[in-house]
Amino acid sequence: LVLVNEFQCEQVCFGSNPSNNSPSSPDTNVISLLKQDALVILCSTVTATWARKAYTKFMTEKNIYFLDCPISGGPVRAQKGELSLFASGSTEAFQKAQPLLKAMGDSEKKQIHTIPGGVGMGSTVKMIHQLLAGVHIVAAAEALALAAKAGVDVNLMYDIVCGAAGNSWMFQDRGTRMIKEEANEVKSALNIFVKDLDIVYSEAKRMQSPIPIASTALQQFVSGQSLGLGKKDDSQVVQVYERITGAKVAKPSDVLPAEKQNLGNGVGDSWEFPDGTVEEIVEVGDEPRHHIVICNEYTRTIKVKFNKGDTTLCHRHAEDSLYFFLVEGGLNVINHVKGFDPECDCMEFGEIRYGTHKSDKPLVHKITNQSNKPLFAIDAEVLKCPPITNPFPLVAEKHELVKTREKCRCYKLILKPGESVCVSYPFFHLQVVLKGGTIKTELSATGENTIGLAWEQDYKIGDLKWMEPCMNVKQTNIGKSTYELYLAEWC
Repeated sequence: LVLVNEFQCEQVCFGSNPSNNSPSSPDTNVISLLKQDALVILCSTVTATWARKAYTKFMTEKNIYFLDCPISGGPVRAQKGELSLFASGSTEAFQKAQPLLKAMGDSEKKQIHTIPGGVGMGSTVKMIHQLLAGVHIVAAAEALALAAKAGVDVNLMYDIVCGAAGNSWMFQDRGTRMIKEEANEVKSALNIFVKDLDIVYSEAKRMQSPIPIASTALQQFVSGQSLGLGKKDDSQVVQVYERITGAKVAKPSDVLPAEKQNLGNGVGDSWEFPDGTVEEIVEVGDEPRHHIVICNEYTRTIKVKFNKGDTTLCHRHAEDSLYFFLVEGGLNVINHVKGFDPECDCMEFGEIRYGTHKSDKPLVHKITNQSNKPLFAIDAEVLKCPPITNPFPLVAEKHELVKTREKCRCYKLILKPGESVCVSYPFFHLQVVLKGGTIKTELSATGENTIGLAWEQDYKIGDLKWMEPCMNVKQTNIGKSTYELYLAEWC
């Protein structure tokens, strides 16, 4: 039996759900169909605890022999009959299984391993093997990602490691797939290591044996799963690091075959550059320097941060957006919009722009930071008109209307140290801190001098908050520096 996980093994062998022990039809499971003295060889990766439980149930209920025999090697080695086998069980079970084991693995190549200690020890050995395999894959991804971020040629780095002491079988095998463009062929799915390293974690916890390195590797695979990479080759855990660092390990081919090129403006389409290289267009939220921090039905707000000299992937904006630029001293960038030549652009500190990417047409571009400081900006997509809006612009003390568009209005609030303002905001709005400070906020249910709720909070540049309509809000700057805040009203 080669099944995906313990749940499937439980269902197929005993026809029950391990979460509630509810039996299914008795004639549709292995234990009901097999006769006495039959043999079950379980080749799935399961916990040693489950393997021992299955052995006990097969033997006590039907006297069916059970061999705990997890395998390693994947479909390529399976087709060649060159799997690695980690077998444990009784002498009688081994005698019955010998012809099958020899067909699956080559004993002369030391691929058939007989593990003493009875059922469960085969699964234990496989678990430890998977600990090492998973850690080595993640370590390979981490090393190559660091090389890419540092500007080292990853192909050169790969060749050096393969001939040095830092090499491992996993580095050599998975590394070559990491530094190539992502292929459709999946030799071993990333989801498998989420399952296998979770077995490592649960069994190690049961035995009270610490596994900090394996636990970290598990989280990297889980991160890959959350990025939609679960069914991709496990080497693509490298994309977790690429998303974080913004540096690509896999280098795209200089030119894609003509039949694979789709030179449109959609996500997944290709952008061919004057030098002949081709890059795939990604959705702005998937570009690794763009980090989604607020997401609701009215806005998706993204923080954009990357270092001087760095360039984004080509990405697509398809929603009308407010942009807030938050680099003191201003920004200098090269903005390369698809269909146009690259152009220099400058943004002042606190500058607000509005892009009509839905009302007009989507923006597909790349940005290179030419400043001496990291780029920091806010991209607030205006998705939907809220149920409550204000027909007229806000008129309030210390609030200045600085930008008006059809879908939004932007105000600037300035409070010097010791200053206060009491105001009602009868609209949904996004708050963007331009200059930080310590603010005391007081809410009054009646609008009089009585205070219903009060708190103090430190704010820093770039802090964001999505706010529903609120009344009688008193804000006091109790810090030592001037506090400046943008309020973007959704109309």
